[in-house]
Amino acid sequence: MSTLDIALLALKRSERWIEGAKRALSDSRWDDAVYSAQMCSEHAAKAVLISLGIDFPKQHDVSDVFVTLKGRGDLPSDFSGKVEDIAEKLASLAAERALAGYGFEEGIGVEYFEEIAPDAVEDAGFILQHCRKFVVDVFEVKKESG
Repeated sequence: MSTLDIALLALKRSERWIEGAKRALSDSRWDDAVYSAQMCSEHAAKAVLISLGIDFPKQHDVSDVFVTLKGRGDLPSDFSGKVEDIAEKLASLAAERALAGYGFEEGIGVEYFEEIAPDAVEDAGFILQHCRKFVVDVFEVKKESG
């Protein structure tokens, strides 16, 4: 299996995570929406890194590695211009994910995430959109493959 094949699988998983995040949002499961949004963004970002053959730490927050893409001259300018914004959103979502998954240990209830969840889902959608476009455009993925 090629790195592109693996990247496409990561994108498909990311798309399933965003659907789960949207359902959780509509069901007022705010913490689940935040958790799923972060997982969506993580897999989308990792798809880009995998497609480029870039190693990354096996952790949820890959923003430090992702932001290094900004300095590459071989990436489309429309994507390069969004790298910093994507990296910031990745870091923010990763921080909120920990609370969404384990906030109960700190006495944090689901209502804490009510205001955060819509922005988290929107940010994840932004990340997925641009990471998917990058992989599909740069690697000339045919519609039936992606």
